[in-house]
Amino acid sequence: MAPWQTDQKPYALYMTATEKEALRAYVARWKRAAPLLQQVRDADIRAADTASMIACSNLLFRDALKHSPPQMDSGLVEQQRWFGKLRAQ
Repeated sequence: MAPWQTDQKPYALYMTATEKEALRAYVARWKRAAPLLQQVRDADIRAADTASMIACSNLLFRDALKHSPPQMDSGLVEQQRWFGKLRAQ
């Protein structure tokens, strides 16, 4: 049996009528909210100024490079060194 499989019955079989009704109400609220949330998301995407965000990101990237220039290695050797230290503990 796979780790995610179980012999246990689904939780819903143990729920009281009140719990089931609360769960149904919760799902119904999200079904009503989903289209409204999608409208908000779509409006946010339409209103976004992608060009200015790209320019801002480029400035941030250049600033990061200026203050932390790229190293000549990937850091893999350093990572493995840390793993070795942790394993030794």
